[in-house]
Amino acid sequence: MRSFAVLISVLVAVGIDHSSAFSPSRSLPLLQRTSQLHSSAVASSETEEAYKTLGVEEGKLALGITPGEVLENIGTREDLITKFIVEIPRFSRDEAEKEVDKFLMDGEMLDLYIKYQERKREDPDWEPVYAEQDNSPFAVFSRFISLYGVWILFAYLAKDSVIEFVAKAGVILPTLSLPSGGADEAAAVSAVIDSFLM
Repeated sequence: MRSFAVLISVLVAVGIDHSSAFSPSRSLPLLQRTSQLHSSAVASSETEEAYKTLGVEEGKLALGITPGEVLENIGTREDLITKFIVEIPRFSRDEAEKEVDKFLMDGEMLDLYIKYQERKREDPDWEPVYAEQDNSPFAVFSRFISLYGVWILFAYLAKDSVIEFVAKAGVILPTLSLPSGGADEAAAVSAVIDSFLM
């Protein structure tokens, strides 16, 4: 098939300008052109074969990732679907196929996973190094205070802006006036909460 395509491209090139095709000044560019046509035909057929082996269409693989890289480091689409189903048992076949298609279109994730697989192949004992997290009581408390402190501060500062915006819009905010007494307060709070939830 490839030799037939090369033969046709040579015959077309010769037939276009047959009078000067074999002159010494024109023969070198003709040979270069034929070799370029041959190499591009071989490359495109190899690429088509790689996509067929991978099990995806040409536009269904992330830009910048070659099918050869995916085949070498990850496997075929069916291999990925099987791996997704094994590692995430709640996935049905259809869900796994959708997620694999998304994964194959995500260039960053594919590149990261390919590099991880290459690194594991070079050194099977290699494990990624993660920074240790400080779990001392002081560190846990300071993370807790900083996380919720930011939200409480934001709510306090935004309160006046929200009330002013609502007043300009003409919306009347519900107010809660509680009568004195424990049982009546609980019933009033419950009524206000129920009115917001419905």
